[in-house]
Amino acid sequence: MLSHDEVWKAIDGLAERNGLSPSGLARRAGLDPTTFNKSKRFAADGRPRWPSTESVSKILAATGASMSELFGLDGQQRHAEHMSVPLLGQAHAGSGQVSTNGSSPHPSRIISFPDTRHEPLYALTVTGDSMMPLYRDGDILFISRTADTKVGDRVVVKLVDAEVMVKVLGYQSDSECAFHAINPNHSDVAFTNDQVEWVARIVYATQ
Repeated sequence: MLSHDEVWKAIDGLAERNGLSPSGLARRAGLDPTTFNKSKRFAADGRPRWPSTESVSKILAATGASMSELFGLDGQQRHAEHMSVPLLGQAHAGSGQVSTNGSSPHPSRIISFPDTRHEPLYALTVTGDSMMPLYRDGDILFISRTADTKVGDRVVVKLVDAEVMVKVLGYQSDSECAFHAINPNHSDVAFTNDQVEWVARIVYATQ
C-alpha cells in the first residue's frame, strides 16, 4: 500500500520528469495551479490530505504516463537509484544540430540522473537560445534510444550520414518519418527509414 508521502513524491517526480514544477503540472492538466502545493498536503489540524482520483487521472492524461509509471509499480525501484549518464556533446540551438561523434560517442563528462527506467541514457547540452521557449542555453537534454516514441515527442535524430539533430516527431510510416523543427525559422524535414540510424526520445530536460 502506498503511503501519503509516497503518493506526493510520485506526483513531484512526475512533474520533474516532465520539466515542470508541481504548479506547472497542475496547470498542464487543467487544474488549479495550487492543487499540488505543499501547503495543500496537510489540513490545518495536521491530518494528511490526499490528491483526488480526478486530479491524478488528469495529470496522467496530460503527461501520457501510466499509473504504473507514476507510482513505480512496474517492478522497478521507485527512483531510489541514480544512474551515471554520459554527456555526449552540444545541441546547437540555431541549426538544431548536435555535436557528437556519432552513435558511439566519447562522453565529455559523466553526470548523475535520478531515474533508472530509461537506461541506457545519454545527455546533451543546449548551446544558444534559438530553441526558446522549449530549451535555453545551458539546458541539459536527457535522451533515451529505448523509450517508445509517438507523434509530438521531442527527439534527437541520428542519420546514417552522421548528422544529428533535435526535432519534434511529425509522423512515422513503414517507409519514412517526418520531423518538425524546434526553431520555427527552420523548415520541417522528412527522411526515408533507411536514412535514419536511430531516433531517441528526450525524456527529461533541466530548465
